[in-house]
Amino acid sequence: MLIGGGGEKKTLRIVAQHADIWHSFTAPDDLQRKLDILAEHGAAVGRDVSQIEISNELRNRDEAYADSLRELGVTLFTLGITGPDYDLAPVKRWLAWRDAQN
Repeated sequence: MLIGGGGEKKTLRIVAQHADIWHSFTAPDDLQRKLDILAEHGAAVGRDVSQIEISNELRNRDEAYADSLRELGVTLFTLGITGPDYDLAPVKRWLAWRDAQN
């Protein structure tokens, strides 16, 4: 189950209890604090939160931002694109970044 959001009292508690993936929407400068809160909720419910994959969005971001997220443990990245005229250049750029990481 994927759960998105960053509410520290309710959402992260629900993430700790039920999520396989947490889509954090959280900037790198605040992500470690949110991960610590998630770990506290995990301890309270008896769950190893390292089993939860961390996700984040890359639209309108740069590689340094993505690198910071990755260093904090984000492993699943999403990229929103809208139509009706789809510009796939950002997709190609982010795929190249992803491939360079592996």
